[in-house]
Amino acid sequence: MKTAKQRIEPLIKVDLLVSAGKRPSGTEVMDPEPVGFIFGIGKAGLTPLERKIEGRYADEHLSMEISKSAIPDFFGHIFPFPLRLKIALDPFYLNLKIVSVAPADAREVVRAMAEITACSGCDCGCGGHF
Repeated sequence: MKTAKQRIEPLIKVDLLVSAGKRPSGTEVMDPEPVGFIFGIGKAGLTPLERKIEGRYADEHLSMEISKSAIPDFFGHIFPFPLRLKIALDPFYLNLKIVSVAPADAREVVRAMAEITACSGCDCGCGGHF
């Protein structure tokens, strides 16, 4: 019996390789770096990155032209990506390879949600442990 491939949808664990180049699929600006996250758990809704990969499968590749100033909004809560510090070219091609797509277990979801909602220096009195 053949098993259906897992699509990217809410509460799915996604592993990507992210690189950057002067052209689509290029890696001359930044070598591939692994990035993993749980899809669809951000407190502000889906990020532009999540909207680009929604419904896709493992082993798919995407390439898009992006400016350095768009990086924080594009990735949002997913990770504090240091791309803008590494890349002198503006704009450049952001290249994504979807490495794996699998259901996240409850513990992974809870851990990821706690990281996203963690307070970091807002002077609210929580000591950074919100």
